[in-house]
Amino acid sequence: MKVTKFRSGTVSACALAAIIAAAAIVPVAATEPLQPTIDLPGVREIVALRDAFPHRVEDIGFRDGQWALRIDGEWFFWAEGRFLPAELRDDWASFVSIRFYNYDTGPWRPRQIEPDVEARLRERTRQRDSDERMRFNAFLDRLYQVSSRAEADARMRPVTFLGLRTRVHPDVVAPLARVERRVRNAMLDNQEVRGYVQNLQQLHGYAWRNIAGTQRRSYHAYGMAVDLVPQQWGGRWGYWRWAADGGVEEWWNLTERERFHPPQAVIDAFEAEGFVWGGKWLFFDPIHFEYRPEVLLLARGAGTTD
Repeated sequence: MKVTKFRSGTVSACALAAIIAAAAIVPVAATEPLQPTIDLPGVREIVALRDAFPHRVEDIGFRDGQWALRIDGEWFFWAEGRFLPAELRDDWASFVSIRFYNYDTGPWRPRQIEPDVEARLRERTRQRDSDERMRFNAFLDRLYQVSSRAEADARMRPVTFLGLRTRVHPDVVAPLARVERRVRNAMLDNQEVRGYVQNLQQLHGYAWRNIAGTQRRSYHAYGMAVDLVPQQWGGRWGYWRWAADGGVEEWWNLTERERFHPPQAVIDAFEAEGFVWGGKWLFFDPIHFEYRPEVLLLARGAGTTD
């Protein structure tokens, strides 16, 4: 039996089947009941969220033809990846989806950019300060128990990481401490890691703000992300927008040597504890690490409906 093991949860084919069998089924029509299967959209993502945040996700089920999960007594439906309450589920096209991207662990690999993707990237570059698409923030608000700046300010916890202080969400405190232990162990016999840590200047965690150029709340606003800012960049680009603003027309084709890149041992340490590295995003952000244990669960064997 293939099992995906992860510190914050386990997803296996057998476990997934058991969850599906136990889920509540509410048929759309009494004469044609729907039977949930692992092929229906959203089931793997919802199971991963349940396993990543068992203290928040109370239940999952197949309801009214869709997979859904319950938090604080309210059901949120898959709704093409938007995670919407019942009254909004048919209005899914008005929102952007929660990002469940295909994340590759291990070393960074260049991505082959197809012509249609390149066209979208050029348009996004031209319109990079005017992305008006909305996300249904209330789902993440409920998941992280943060729906206002006042709630966020009250919930964040102070941490010290590699000698630098910031504030993060309570769910991030323990994983971040485990990352530090891994990095300090790597420093014992890895000069590159020692040099990287010595070059760190700032640690940015919680900040109540939107994603740059958008109307969507940043994961920094939830305290679920940290930026490790170096003193020296080594002449390399540290963010896709900086490259675009700096006149790099095809910034998506920048090579690994042209992008700022933490040591692989540091990236591995974060990934082992449920953080994704922003340097692997197409819109690259290599100082950014985001606590997304559900994405790592999917990357390590549970699969996704990309």
